[in-house]
Amino acid sequence: MSRPKPLTPEELKRKREERRRRELEASGGDVVLREEDVAQGRAQPMLRWDQLPAVVDAPDARGPLTAAEQESWELCKRSFAQYREAWFVAATALDIALRGRLWRAEYETAEEFIRDVADMSTSNAYRQIAGAAVAALLAEPPRLELESNDLSRMRDSDAQPLIISQRAAESLARIREDYGSQSAAEAYRVVAEATGRETVSGKTLTAIVRQVPRRSVEDLDAGQLRERIRELAVRQVAEEAATRTQPAGPVAVFAGYVTKAEAFARSTAGLADAYTAAAAADPAETKRLAMRLRDHLTAVVDNLPDA
Repeated sequence: MSRPKPLTPEELKRKREERRRRELEASGGDVVLREEDVAQGRAQPMLRWDQLPAVVDAPDARGPLTAAEQESWELCKRSFAQYREAWFVAATALDIALRGRLWRAEYETAEEFIRDVADMSTSNAYRQIAGAAVAALLAEPPRLELESNDLSRMRDSDAQPLIISQRAAESLARIREDYGSQSAAEAYRVVAEATGRETVSGKTLTAIVRQVPRRSVEDLDAGQLRERIRELAVRQVAEEAATRTQPAGPVAVFAGYVTKAEAFARSTAGLADAYTAAAAADPAETKRLAMRLRDHLTAVVDNLPDA
């Protein structure tokens, strides 16, 4: 039995538009929200552009919102949430279509499917899919979670839903790869709690995560991992605050280099053990890497006068 002829891009576009038109007609063109869904926090239908309120210029607006303004404000907040969630919802849909090979209905290859619907490389798609697993755990925390300590036990979770950006989710890759998605989500919660922020930037997470030793160097249990991340998060916030209060001009520039050096020094706690293990496995390659490290450190000293 011969395979069906693949559809052209124009045919694919027409097919998608026809499907969307039928869905819109079936819904009557409106998004209906049930009170019980809103009250219980269930997922709400995606807002369309034409459902947003009209733009009203009110440069002198003061005081409480009117009923109309409150309604517009609620719609805007739903839109903000949808925008933040859109990346991991789409990434999860990609995962479903790839794992089940659902793309075969309209595409010749998975690469063609990813390129057409997501306009990204295959490697980027899988990075987003991995990050989406963390985002989903944060968006819908379990009622019960496993707490690992001297006596492992189940405890009630009072964790609240959190929204994480794509960049921030990808910043947790090392934690996810070494300890799993659940631990990566827990790491984000710990950082958010320690920093007092509802959302944590990818830049802040990257600075923290890169100081956590790889599991092959130091295998931390769940409690140790949480505590290590908490300590690093508190320190990172202090450093960011110190950087913001540094005098402007040349001193601030130099302070930035010092902060980078401090972060590097703290992240080398497992350097000796890593070197010993690597030398036992491949002495020649380990020596080459050690020479590279020495050259980099020499360059730092050479770039600093009177050192």
